[in-house]
Amino acid sequence: MIYLFVAVLLFGATAAVVVAMNLRKQEQGTRSLRDRIGAQDPRARLRASGGAALAIERDTRMSSMPFLDRFLRKMTVARGLELLLYQAGSSMRVGMFLLIMAAGAMIAYLVGYVVFARLLHALVFMVVGGVAPLLILHHKKSVRMKAFSEEFPDALDLLVSALRAGISFSSAMQIVADESPEPIRSEFAIVVEEQALGLEMREALTNMANRVDSLDLKFFVTAVVLQRDTGGNLTEVLDNTSRLIRDRFRILGDIQTFTAQGRLTGAILTCLPLGLAIFMVIVAPEYFHKMWDLPSGRAVLGFGALMQLLGSLAIRQIVNIKV
Repeated sequence: MIYLFVAVLLFGATAAVVVAMNLRKQEQGTRSLRDRIGAQDPRARLRASGGAALAIERDTRMSSMPFLDRFLRKMTVARGLELLLYQAGSSMRVGMFLLIMAAGAMIAYLVGYVVFARLLHALVFMVVGGVAPLLILHHKKSVRMKAFSEEFPDALDLLVSALRAGISFSSAMQIVADESPEPIRSEFAIVVEEQALGLEMREALTNMANRVDSLDLKFFVTAVVLQRDTGGNLTEVLDNTSRLIRDRFRILGDIQTFTAQGRLTGAILTCLPLGLAIFMVIVAPEYFHKMWDLPSGRAVLGFGALMQLLGSLAIRQIVNIKV
């Protein structure tokens, strides 16, 4: 019964991959026809003229299959996953990412069942294999958001310099979009494009704050919106905001220094039992093998792994100080 269930899931995953590949070929054919009749992408014309292309457009479909796209759009989880994919800088659609998670879960399930020949171990492997792509995506998001936060004070300084030179706020935003590195460049380019298409600056900035998970950006958007409502010197407001962000980075650096010992202790306490177990398996396999043979030994290993996980999470919460 278990093998039949796995076979059905693998067949469904394979069929979904084949359908997605066929739809992708159709999209490539449509794009080729558009190029042949002269309807070129504006970014292609920009590259032909020697300019640098900005990735300001994004395919918002959640799947290449229309019925699956309509189904996923009704789910709150799918919309949250779409935002996570965007924040991680991935062009993958939600449907394809869910397919990767399902394929990883099934492959891990088969590996766990073949290696251990036990249903419980196979289910544990399946959960790990299904969650692994999500953890990788969260890691990519954190890296991209960290890069945004590190470059954002320089972008604000460039914006302030442009405003002091007498340039309008919209033109100053365009300068930041042209001169800043990624991901600052793309985000500000989207704001400029939205405003050029008729969206108010307040809404364009609010959309950027919703897209980017950055507290510093929310400070910036709040300051600009308040200045537009109440008036005042925008240059001075942005200069103070830039100084506040740099002070936050300085405090975060001090916190990283003060909590270095705690983070190192957590890493050692997490890796030491696993390293000792690997060492025992290599040096005295007949001594450690009893932990796998006896039910009580497997229970102790499971309890120990659970306590290690809880301890690592507790240490992480202690040293993760918010500013």
